[in-house]
Amino acid sequence: MKCKMILLVMLVFLGASSLWAQKSVSKKELYSRAREVLMESLVRKDSAHAEEAYGYLQAHVSEGAPLTIFEEYLIDMEMGKYADGVRKYASELRILLDSSYVPGKETQRVLEKDALHKHLYDPFNPFTAAKVDSMVNLVDASDVDAELKDLYATMMYAELTLGFDGYSSNLGRIVRCFVKDTTRADVFLVRAHSYVEKNPYTEHSGYLKASIIPLVETVVTRMREFNENPLKHKYYTGGLGLYGGFWTGFITGDVNDYFITKMGDDINMNFEASLLIRRVALNFFYNYGFVTKPENFDWDESEDEMIGFSLGFTAFDSRFVRVEPFVGYGVYDFMLVESSSDVLVLGLNTDLRLPLKKPSRYGGLALVFVARLKYQANFGTLGFTAYDREHNAKDVDAGFIAHQFGINLGLFLW
Repeated sequence: MKCKMILLVMLVFLGASSLWAQKSVSKKELYSRAREVLMESLVRKDSAHAEEAYGYLQAHVSEGAPLTIFEEYLIDMEMGKYADGVRKYASELRILLDSSYVPGKETQRVLEKDALHKHLYDPFNPFTAAKVDSMVNLVDASDVDAELKDLYATMMYAELTLGFDGYSSNLGRIVRCFVKDTTRADVFLVRAHSYVEKNPYTEHSGYLKASIIPLVETVVTRMREFNENPLKHKYYTGGLGLYGGFWTGFITGDVNDYFITKMGDDINMNFEASLLIRRVALNFFYNYGFVTKPENFDWDESEDEMIGFSLGFTAFDSRFVRVEPFVGYGVYDFMLVESSSDVLVLGLNTDLRLPLKKPSRYGGLALVFVARLKYQANFGTLGFTAYDREHNAKDVDAGFIAHQFGINLGLFLW
């Protein structure tokens, strides 16, 4: 008897489990069938059946019916319910555009990538300017309020113009936007300004006016300036240059009382590397050319050498001319006297530029040929041991200023 009762209970339990499973599966099938009917009705322009299937899915979203807010927007637009569609679309895009916006909690939506999803999304892939123009013109030609027309155009062109990165998991949204495409940036600004000026107190006006419009305006202004003069944004910015050239000059000061100073007979060379960061330039140089020798010195002449660095400041910058006063430090080697001196370096660089390759985009690199006109004064003291006629030794410090006038030719990566 007990065995029969146990068997009966097991059969009842299994039967109930089977019925529950069938009911669960049938609900999923109903949702799937509703989405099929909705898609077929949209294709056939059968508004009555489309409304019925659409309403059924909306009514059962809380029970797991697959239907996202963005799908609702696309369905509304396809069915000509533009006012509803624009509001849903704007609310969804606000999550991306308004960093202070915290969406209200609602039922977790289920995404189903089926035939209906493909039907709704495929026309917008890729999301082109022509498609955006078409959708905006469609709404502009409808009888919806002017406020919604401007709002829709603003949001559509914002999505086309802006890119998004940086994900916040706790808010479930993108937290930073940037301008990625300026194709319709001007149109965005026209419609966005129209919207915020005519509707200053809506939920969308505040963040559009405070952050999104200024962001796009800044980039558009840059692009206009770049198109007019691709090098203008490079003024007072950085780069790297390498130069080599020739110079001549003379030495003044007490050192002339003890030694003969003149330019060497060989070619006098100057080599320079320059690192420019905004207005400040760090220059490293090496040159040779002066000859400093005692009287009646009969050996072969050997040019004095100098190596050092300087810090320059861009006092003036333009497309073709840059002016840079500089101050620095160097070591001057008197080769024939066999002595050296620390020197204070003061001077002026005047760079004459000839662009060879302009930047292809705002912030891009430019390659420039430079003729650098240079004046450099080197202040130092030559220490040496002098002997009088009686051959008595005397330590002498003779001040000097080595004046150099030169021209360097080089390339500058700007």
